[in-house]
Amino acid sequence: MLDELKISQVAGYILSKERGHAMSILKLMKLLYFVDRESLLECGEPISYDNMVAMPHGMVLSNVYDLSSGSIKSINNGWDSWISDRENHKVSLKRNVNSASDFDMLSDFDIDIINRVIDRYTQYSGFELADMQHNPDICPEWSDPHGSSFSVSYEDILKKMGKSKRDISLSIKQINEHNSIQSMFA
Repeated sequence: MLDELKISQVAGYILSKERGHAMSILKLMKLLYFVDRESLLECGEPISYDNMVAMPHGMVLSNVYDLSSGSIKSINNGWDSWISDRENHKVSLKRNVNSASDFDMLSDFDIDIINRVIDRYTQYSGFELADMQHNPDICPEWSDPHGSSFSVSYEDILKKMGKSKRDISLSIKQINEHNSIQSMFA
């Protein structure tokens, strides 16, 4: 179950670190995927809890992709309050931010993961990141959807990234518990 408030702040934080607070939507989608995957690998849970999907240009977070294209409606204080509409395939930060404390939904751990992903990948363009996601040494969970798309489970990602059966089992249990609690309050 997507945590739109949190992933919107992740996107806002990434854009706040970019010159001019803007970047291509493709690059932002790739960075958001890498942030979620890094969190999944490091602590056993993603930040967004979104569905991860293989598409022709690599991996994306399904509902975040739909939010960015306007296919689904944003919630109050969600995506539309942080991220501008696409213009010439670019998005920008809508809010003025002064420090990391402006991102109140993000923990220090979340910010550390985001900063590591930014340090590792920000020098690449969106198309370079898409090409990197086609590389099985970088993104073994991606396979060609032949013009379509398909979901890739957290379990498959963890397996392909070399996690043990025990770690995978614990992660899936944590994720299922989180989703169950979230659905009770939805």
